[in-house]
Amino acid sequence: MTPALRARLLELAADPRTVDQIGNDPVRFVHRYPDPADQEIAGFFASALAFGRVSLFAPVIAAVLDRADALGGPSTWARTLDADAEHAALDGLYYRWTRASDLVVLAAALGDVQRSHGSLGALVRVGPDEPDVVPALSRLVLAVREAVVRHTGVPFDSAPRGLRYLLVDPAEGSSAKRVHLYARWMVRSDAVDRGVWSHVPPRSLLVPVDTHVHRIARLVGLTDRKAADLRTSREVTARLRALDAEDPVRFDFALAHVGISGGCRGQHVPAVCDACALQSLCSEGSAG
Repeated sequence: MTPALRARLLELAADPRTVDQIGNDPVRFVHRYPDPADQEIAGFFASALAFGRVSLFAPVIAAVLDRADALGGPSTWARTLDADAEHAALDGLYYRWTRASDLVVLAAALGDVQRSHGSLGALVRVGPDEPDVVPALSRLVLAVREAVVRHTGVPFDSAPRGLRYLLVDPAEGSSAKRVHLYARWMVRSDAVDRGVWSHVPPRSLLVPVDTHVHRIARLVGLTDRKAADLRTSREVTARLRALDAEDPVRFDFALAHVGISGGCRGQHVPAVCDACALQSLCSEGSAG
């Protein structure tokens, strides 16, 4: 990492204006709740549905949480869920290939796991021989999958696509961006992230590599890998550990919103690049 990139990333992470982007980020749904149990359930839904454009998936998350709030809040709703009543209440709600029936099963499964273990975070404990949070997050996802099987009565691989897509196992090798995003919200503690799982060390987290972060990471030299997968997530995180060994993922929110809010195209577009905070360090943005 060049000294210039190091300095700019530190500036971005420390810029108080970055927090203003919470309103354009799904983490805002976690901020609705003061209770950690509610934050766990709300955060899982918000992160699981965080694919595609924020303007399209945010109304769906809001509708689910509004229903939960009408029944005592996300945790109470999930733990005491009446499937028939929820199918009727959420009928017609969908986002891409995920349907209301998928959301109801997910809520019931999350409620089962939270009730059985006391919290979702109880399953996320990083062992001394584990390199990062991936195995612990995998244990959580697999526990929720098992609960899904109990509710659907079919093997998880036979569950509807829209439900399976909400429960990606990070140990299978993909970037599992949404799972790592959820972990960031739950583990880190600052103005953006909620710090619900204080038993998980922030140093064990991996950067949630989505389209925006992957593109920007390549443009500024944090990785040269073409695939946005687990190896890339680990590589980007390793580079950021040079800036903060104990909390490398604290740079993620600022990096992601350079792309989300700035509209990075991955190529030189003067109207976009001239307003980008990373322009002078970017292999494309500084062109011409």
